[in-house]
Amino acid sequence: MALENKQADGSFVVTGSTPEFPLPQGFSSEYQTVDGINMHYVKGGHGPLVYLVHGFGQAWYEWHQLMPQLATNHTVVAVDLPGLGMSQPPLTGYSGEQVAEYLYKLAETLSGDEKFTLIAHDIGIWNTYPMAVKHQDKIDKVIYMEAPVPDQRMYDFPAFSPQGESLVWHFSFFAAQNRLAETLIAGNEGFFLTHFIQQHAANKEAFTPALLEMYSRSYSKPHSLTASFEYYRALNVSIAQNRKLAETKLEMPVMAIGGGGHGGMGQFQVDQMKQYATDVQGHVLSGGGHWLPEECPSELNALVLGFINP
Repeated sequence: MALENKQADGSFVVTGSTPEFPLPQGFSSEYQTVDGINMHYVKGGHGPLVYLVHGFGQAWYEWHQLMPQLATNHTVVAVDLPGLGMSQPPLTGYSGEQVAEYLYKLAETLSGDEKFTLIAHDIGIWNTYPMAVKHQDKIDKVIYMEAPVPDQRMYDFPAFSPQGESLVWHFSFFAAQNRLAETLIAGNEGFFLTHFIQQHAANKEAFTPALLEMYSRSYSKPHSLTASFEYYRALNVSIAQNRKLAETKLEMPVMAIGGGGHGGMGQFQVDQMKQYATDVQGHVLSGGGHWLPEECPSELNALVLGFINP
């Protein structure tokens, strides 16, 4: 289990005698210091780098079923976003461009002179899109699933629906100032994350009580709970940053994958990505909602492997 040690300057060093999640066979838990913060990642395999970036409510472990398959021909690195899992919070801020700098510098260190493939889910997209635009000479292929690139359209998403709970009801709540969300959720992380994950899932059975407990425990660290919401509090800044970044389209091959079931982005994922990239292959997985790596791993993993190793 990870432990947080608060330093005199208010920063945190995240340590732990054992990882927060079980490691796939052949993988190790490692750290690199990037611009003053300890970044945690899980690494295995050999070959060109595949870089995996998780989303909200989860950690590197969301990729645990894909990682061993990729490791046959690639070095696989699944990183914990700054402030989440066992990574320290960022020193600079939580906007897409700020966080992307940490993520890119880690990937650059681990890939050496070789190009790498980028795979991101949910807010992992928010925090890697800037690096994909700025470092196209370094990134071979991109796979994005289940979140929009932050832009003006996010202001049009409904906060309420005929079914009651909108799939994006949480955006404004998480973004509220004065630490509203974490103040109300602290002490009830398990109840909150269980509800949140299940309400965005088409295949709820994928999330066993044991899996939900691991995610809840990870987010119960006070600095991680706050960090998870800070990504939403920075969303307006990220949207403004992306207006400029979008003037340059992604030219590497991109795969966009949406979930076709309850909780999923569906065809929107594909259609929006085509406005940001010139070479997009799109798929909608009918058996999955928002959490594709865990809801429909067989279908997703086959798509990913086929795209990376044509």
